[in-house]
Amino acid sequence: MSTFKQDLNQEQILNTYLDDIYHSKKLNFHRITNLDQQHRGIDVVIQHNSADYLIDEKAQLHYINKDLPTFTFELSYLNKHNDIREGWLFDRSKKTQFYFLVTAIFLKNGKTKLFAPSDIESIKITSVNREKLINHLNQKGLSRNQLDAYDFDIRNTFSFGKNIIPELDEKHAGLIYYTEHLNERPINLQLRLQYLIDNNIAKVFHH
Repeated sequence: MSTFKQDLNQEQILNTYLDDIYHSKKLNFHRITNLDQQHRGIDVVIQHNSADYLIDEKAQLHYINKDLPTFTFELSYLNKHNDIREGWLFDRSKKTQFYFLVTAIFLKNGKTKLFAPSDIESIKITSVNREKLINHLNQKGLSRNQLDAYDFDIRNTFSFGKNIIPELDEKHAGLIYYTEHLNERPINLQLRLQYLIDNNIAKVFHH
């Protein structure tokens, strides 16, 4: 099975588990199956007080049985033709209102791979308000243009790994990370979950 198919399979298993959580919270929701809407950054629509909330689920499925304190928000990546493409954080075609960051995915009985929803012992879901996040970054001097400038410099100087920037405290807030080992060579804004919560950008949705 290809890595892509394995990832897709794991996502589908996780989705079933997430749906059970949403049901348990008595949420009125529906999962999006339309590919065009998925490409616009909508995985789930939650209806509350006659409003629709558009959710993009982002899961750390490559970090099973680990509780990472950070999450990465994509600034840019390479497509299969090696053209630079804008990442999902600032992509205007995305309709996402909230990111549901699924972290700390722990499996039962020492398992390291997800084969069924029942394999999952526990997860965390952190809800991030996309608009609040972008506004906060702007207030910190990290406008889309500023982050694009950092992105351009980092990519052109092959500055792989951690890139510390003056606008963010590396230990408590975040940094920019350039990943070398993936074909997409993404450049991500890596932010601490606690920082997002402390700044009223995120809330713990499930733990």
